[in-house]
Amino acid sequence: MNISGRFLRVLIVVFVLSAVFSSVVYTATYSSRGKAVVIELTSTIDGGAVELVRRGVNEALRDGALVILYIDTYGGYLSAADSIVKLVKDSGLEVYSYVPPGGKAVSAGSLIALSSVKIFMSPASVIGAAEPSPSDEKTLNYVRGRFRSLAEEIFKGNETLIKVAESFVTENRVLTYDEAVKLGFAEPVANFEELRVRLGVAEVTYVRQSLWESFISLFSSPVVSSLALTVGVLLIFVELLQAGFQGYAIAGVLLIILSLYAMSIIPVNLLFLLVMLSGMVLLLVEIFTPGFGAFGITGIILMGVSAYELIRSEPFGIPSSTPLVIALGLSMLAGLMLYVGYEAGKVRRIKQKPLRDRLVGSEGIAKTKITPTESGVVHVLGEDWTAFSVGPTIEPNEKVKVVDVKGLILYVDKAISPSM
Repeated sequence: MNISGRFLRVLIVVFVLSAVFSSVVYTATYSSRGKAVVIELTSTIDGGAVELVRRGVNEALRDGALVILYIDTYGGYLSAADSIVKLVKDSGLEVYSYVPPGGKAVSAGSLIALSSVKIFMSPASVIGAAEPSPSDEKTLNYVRGRFRSLAEEIFKGNETLIKVAESFVTENRVLTYDEAVKLGFAEPVANFEELRVRLGVAEVTYVRQSLWESFISLFSSPVVSSLALTVGVLLIFVELLQAGFQGYAIAGVLLIILSLYAMSIIPVNLLFLLVMLSGMVLLLVEIFTPGFGAFGITGIILMGVSAYELIRSEPFGIPSSTPLVIALGLSMLAGLMLYVGYEAGKVRRIKQKPLRDRLVGSEGIAKTKITPTESGVVHVLGEDWTAFSVGPTIEPNEKVKVVDVKGLILYVDKAISPSM
């Protein structure tokens, strides 16, 4: 079968699968009191927590379940808390907050709790202590306004409770379980089982932090993200100094992308789209190198992971999905590239000698001084290479001949000019 016939079959399969997937998307429901997705926010509120909530919200949209935010955290970053609040509000889901026995919803955790329709607390738990750091006037006013806005909605205009929420910020106030219940700020439950019964939940799905979300949490640290950004830039410079493509640039680009995402500069969909494009670049590199090696395998892994995360990061309840269209289109292109790369690799294996065989015996020019102990640079086969001399010292502009290759290092000798 020729390539056009094979590609046509691939297109048909992809369109059938996308149609099936779309039908699943359209049939997602939104309301079922019998199911609940419990999102466990038990660590720092950072980029990883945002992705955790995004995954939990999408799962609830898919299953038509309500959401319970299980909050037991000392807080974290304001930008991450804002992102979580937006995810909760945009979802249109029925969301409840729950602080377990002896737990805490402080700082960013208390802001997230206020984004729900009702707060439940168990004995010995606390909520509040949300004064921002740094507490300059601009930041303080913003956070106070944020708390007031959410409190106005959850407490239906009850000015007393709204003022209490504001005092979390302005006075760094903390409410105990008894205080919160007495004021009507939260409803009492002995434990999660009682909460489940009160909400009429028969089936519970727990959403806990995954390895990927832990990885994002690591990069959310300002120290780690800044260091990764610096290393990424340095790797690109290292790539520019190498003879031929070594892959350092792609590693550098990936570190920069992750750092920018962790700093909330780029959104999650753009993150995975850029990772997918990096994988495509590696596949293109593989096409122009003999065989099917590390670049190709790494490219496939990057594209597969990014396509999966692009689809997973989009709510199932939304019929139109731009990331899904992009992922399908790029996956189809990647499939074509893989086929072309495989065919090109076969041709190159047939028609072209291995690089080492082409280098050994080739002649070039020394660009710098080269000795047996001090490396220099030679120009061979149209590229600059690091080289050592296997004989006497070689001066710049002398002709050289390659006698051995070890990795990317050439071992050369003076080229013998033919006698008259």
